[in-house]
Amino acid sequence: MSRSRLDEIALTARPAAADAADAAVARLEGLGLSRNEALAYLTLLEEEGELGMTGYEVAARSGIPRSAVYTVLRKLQGVGAAFEYGEDPVRFVATDPETWLAELRRASDARMEEAAADLRRLPKRARPEPVWILRRYAEVLQRADRMIRGATSSVWISAWARELAVLQPAFEAVADRTLHRVLHSPAGVAQPPAGFSAWLDSVDGDVAKAAWSHKLLLVVDRREALIGGAEPEADNHAVWTTNPSLVDMATNHVILDITLMARERGQDCDAVVSPMMRPHLLPLYLSGQYPAAPTATPGA
Repeated sequence: MSRSRLDEIALTARPAAADAADAAVARLEGLGLSRNEALAYLTLLEEEGELGMTGYEVAARSGIPRSAVYTVLRKLQGVGAAFEYGEDPVRFVATDPETWLAELRRASDARMEEAAADLRRLPKRARPEPVWILRRYAEVLQRADRMIRGATSSVWISAWARELAVLQPAFEAVADRTLHRVLHSPAGVAQPPAGFSAWLDSVDGDVAKAAWSHKLLLVVDRREALIGGAEPEADNHAVWTTNPSLVDMATNHVILDITLMARERGQDCDAVVSPMMRPHLLPLYLSGQYPAAPTATPGA
């Protein structure tokens, strides 16, 4: 192979190697090393011989100032990334990366456990539950999707057909879970999500109602709620929260809509709303010891 071809290959390889080294330095800095410590560790790793390197050699290859290199190498020893042997001159060897990272992980886990134990011993005080505002339509639907996919005991939702269609993949993702599922919709839904007790109103012949702005109420596991507008072109100001009072408010709103619909149609909705009103009944429902929830259809 010609000399010019070898030079071309070398020039092509250098940027890739430099990028890999820069990435490794950044990762090591993320683990708590300084830039000079990361450079020194990588320099030691690159040494092919078994004798390690002197501080002078590390400085020459890494670009670390000679006046600082021994301080840097001692710090590497302190975190277990290198060790020294011999004298006149002292030589340094990098610790095997797998061994060092495993030790870092053990030490980090131990510190986390100690911190958690210390925090548990602090006095418990009531703290406000956070409330997040979601304005964009996509944000509202994405949060609803994540909430549904994380459900472990219940999904209670009031929504229009347009939003239900967007959320269909989330409903399908939890279809095999044992959940108390309740759906209310102000308008008809051609095919309600599987497994839901569906209470569907109608906008047939009601021009004013058909023009209502879409709202979305979603309560999952009686733990978190999403409340607010669901309009693609609007500043929706929807609220996502785990605040117990707001979660109860959203739950009661869905209960009220279903109760009014059932009363108007002469239907019994007790099996649907009782597990929503009385949390102690929900485990009975999930275990099959409570009557199955009925479904209401438009115009029933």
